[in-house]
Amino acid sequence: MGSNKTAQALEQITVEQAKNISAQRAFNRRSFMSALGLVGAAAVAGLLAGCDDTSNTTAPTSLMAAGPSETDVLNFALNLEYLEATFYSFATQGADLPSSLTAGSGAITGAPSAKIAFPNQQIADIFNEIFFNEMSHVADLQSLVGSGHVARPALNLSAAGAVTSANIITIARQFEDVGTTAYAGATSLLTGMNLAYAAQILAVEGFQAGALRLIAIQQSAPFAAADSLDVPTADPGAQILATQGPTAAGGFFATSGTATTSSTVPLAVAFTRNTSQVLQIVYGAAGMTGVSKGGFFPQGLNGNITSS
Repeated sequence: MGSNKTAQALEQITVEQAKNISAQRAFNRRSFMSALGLVGAAAVAGLLAGCDDTSNTTAPTSLMAAGPSETDVLNFALNLEYLEATFYSFATQGADLPSSLTAGSGAITGAPSAKIAFPNQQIADIFNEIFFNEMSHVADLQSLVGSGHVARPALNLSAAGAVTSANIITIARQFEDVGTTAYAGATSLLTGMNLAYAAQILAVEGFQAGALRLIAIQQSAPFAAADSLDVPTADPGAQILATQGPTAAGGFFATSGTATTSSTVPLAVAFTRNTSQVLQIVYGAAGMTGVSKGGFFPQGLNGNITSS
């Protein structure tokens, strides 16, 4: 009974949030369709840099030649938002997402049996705010795609280990870092309203990633590298001098660091990830291409873009 009441309450909150978001953004589906298709489609296009490579998609040949459609881009992002929102929902609410967001969902396994006990109330509040942000992202993308949006795929929330108070910060930090670097790749592809929208989403992801990195330092949470691009979370302390910034050994923020600095990725600029890199992480297949399922997505993503 408690679980049902929680789900109903969250569903009501989701509806109200969707109304508020719609009013605040001051545009509706009709105006957005008449502009350049789906507003925000390119906001996640950074995830798809390199999708011209036919190994990065299972779409038909004609689609691969032309590149992914805006619907495919949005559905790719929606798969990832389903993962994050579902993870945070079980961790903070002790229940799944509202049924209005999960029609036709695949099986969900590995969810914690109850709310996570966070170290203190402030951390609990931060995780709750992240949950509502990610749930709103799901509602937003479903609304933007319309009836063609993909359903939630099967998810294994314990792909990185059973979700407990001991590892929740480590897993969440990885989710937010991956999301931030993915959105960062979109900015060079956007103009006008699309660029403004992507910048706002990127800011939210950056706020969340920064908060979780600091929490990880303060709580001495274990570090789990997502891939070779990942920068360890560490307090550099005395390393930070008036003339010295973070090094490849770590720092507060996910900047390029000295190890990856080049003429195209200058120091203190966030690195980006393409579709293949993102899928390798969520499939638990680091360094492997051509993988279409595994890890957090035991049956793969839904939609046309599914292979690393």
